Amino acid sequence: MTGSRILRPVVRAFESGFEGEAARHVRAGGHAIVWRSPRRGRLVFRKPKGAEEKDLGYWALLDLGRTEWSVVRAGPLRGLAMAPVPRDCVDLVKDRVARDAEHLGSTRAMLLDCQTCAACCRDNRVEIDKDDIERFRRGGRPDLARAPYVRRDGKKLVLRLLRSKDCRHLLSDKRCGIYPMRPDSCRSFPAGSEGCLFAREEELGIVDGVRR
Repeated sequence: MTGSRILRPVVRAFESGFEGEAARHVRAGGHAIVWRSPRRGRLVFRKPKGAEEKDLGYWALLDLGRTEWSVVRAGPLRGLAMAPVPRDCVDLVKDRVARDAEHLGSTRAMLLDCQTCAACCRDNRVEIDKDDIERFRRGGRPDLARAPYVRRDGKKLVLRLLRSKDCRHLLSDKRCGIYPMRPDSCRSFPAGSEGCLFAREEELGIVDGVRR
């Protein structure tokens, strides 16, 4: 069987007053939602080490539409990263908790093969920056930064999708047609992140590796 073994965080919910249990879960590799009230919670995860691009805690935050987090300075959660859960994402994090309720422990081992999946290459928004344009030029494909491969979305340049919502560069064998020159957004997208799990569920009907 091909693919990569991914160790992803398991998401658990904790009521206010049980921060000690939440801290132990997070320090063991999990993610915690600590509720102050039914609609007010905090995402708690281990502070990213080094570049955030591959950190699954940071990507769990991005999936909530946020980029900023702080370090807890006192109490049981001291030293861990924390960010408020946006009000419009409360149901989303509750779904994550429900999804992971059947998994024991703080982490979940998954075998993911991106070359047989390609869920993240469908109905996705990929922004193109200056580094991507320069990479296209160096690779002999400056045309990739122009129509019909890209379109303007406000001030951003984004990859253009087909009517099927597939990426224009996705081949029939689920491989990327411009893999050596693929945009930074595609390069940094980590397998096993919340964005990855969401794409697999939406596009393939697979929930944490289990087909419905």
